[in-house]
Amino acid sequence: MAWPNVLVMTAQASTGLIETWWVSRLGTDPLAGMALVFRGFMMMQMLSAGAIGGGISSAVARALGAGRRADADALVVHALVVNLGLGVVTSAIFLAFGRPIYAAMGGEGASLEAALASARSAPCRPRSRSRSRPRSSARTAGPTPSPATAPARASSTC
Repeated sequence: MAWPNVLVMTAQASTGLIETWWVSRLGTDPLAGMALVFRGFMMMQMLSAGAIGGGISSAVARALGAGRRADADALVVHALVVNLGLGVVTSAIFLAFGRPIYAAMGGEGASLEAALASARSAPCRPRSRSRSRPRSSARTAGPTPSPATAPARASSTC
């Protein structure tokens, strides 16, 4: 049962290493810009996978364990709404105030411009900032092909 998790973690780590290798081929300024963006990106991932994602998983698991499928469905919907809100707010903050934030972290010149370009392209990456939170609710709900179908799938099995 642990193999799927091991494979996902290996793929995620490999993706990060491969992205860093590709950016390093562009030069030191893009790599420095990526390092500036990485701090906020990693903070959002850890909040997503650990703090908020763990809370979502726990709440959905408790509701399902108590036989309250309607509550579990509502929790999944609320989790998606909260995550969408957090994604919009943090994206807006970094898009509006990215220059002073990255400058305060030590970015200047070409590395600062590279950080701003990297941050602007972050929502377009396959590894989105809030990807673990919806997955955590889907993982708890059982074998679901995608988080978007978790409420419909859970309610259809009642």
